[in-house]
Amino acid sequence: MPPPVCTINAVLFRISARQLQVALVRRGANTTVYANTLALPGGAINTENDQTLNDTLLRHLKLKTGIRPSYTAKLEFEGNLTRDPQGWSITCPYLCLTDEHAAALSSVHWFVVTDFLHDMPPVSLPFDHQMIIQKAFQRLYNRARYSTEPNFFFRQPFTLSELQTVYEVILGKPLHKKNFRDRIDESVSVVETGETKIVKRSKAKLYTHTNPSKPHFFSRVLQGALD
Repeated sequence: MPPPVCTINAVLFRISARQLQVALVRRGANTTVYANTLALPGGAINTENDQTLNDTLLRHLKLKTGIRPSYTAKLEFEGNLTRDPQGWSITCPYLCLTDEHAAALSSVHWFVVTDFLHDMPPVSLPFDHQMIIQKAFQRLYNRARYSTEPNFFFRQPFTLSELQTVYEVILGKPLHKKNFRDRIDESVSVVETGETKIVKRSKAKLYTHTNPSKPHFFSRVLQGALD
């Protein structure tokens, strides 16, 4: 019996037009199964050139989306006899965040994540990709309640109002402004750049990350405006 096929899959999220979106790419016409179907970007490990799983992830993302994510985190491995029609397979999914302004290949299709959180998605995804999107969203949602992981949707400097909007999009509710800013201040996760930009005829301070790769954890969860 052949050994299990080992792959990675990238759940690449961005926030655009106040929506959380996920990147899908079309599988090749010559693939053995699920040819020409939309799927999460990913693929097999190259044992000659890839030194780590992260190498595999970044290689496939560059090839299939043109994007190098600003943040990545391993999710729970998925593997069984039935997820692939060809037999046993294992995948290491990654949660990946990118700035909405990152230049993606024209072949990338962006879908609203909530479309895949119910039983009637706009497209039927191969393997267990819909479940993987759901698990990645749940991870991001939970982390948004008590950590600064959503900060990494920004690659360029941002205002605190823009940052709060990102959390609100993920959590699906407005947040209490003072509570949000208290949690951000306490986390020491952002720092003023010394620059400003005009927002509604007023100057708003611009911020950047104190640590561009490691999230901070709040002492208490974020509160909604109506909590």
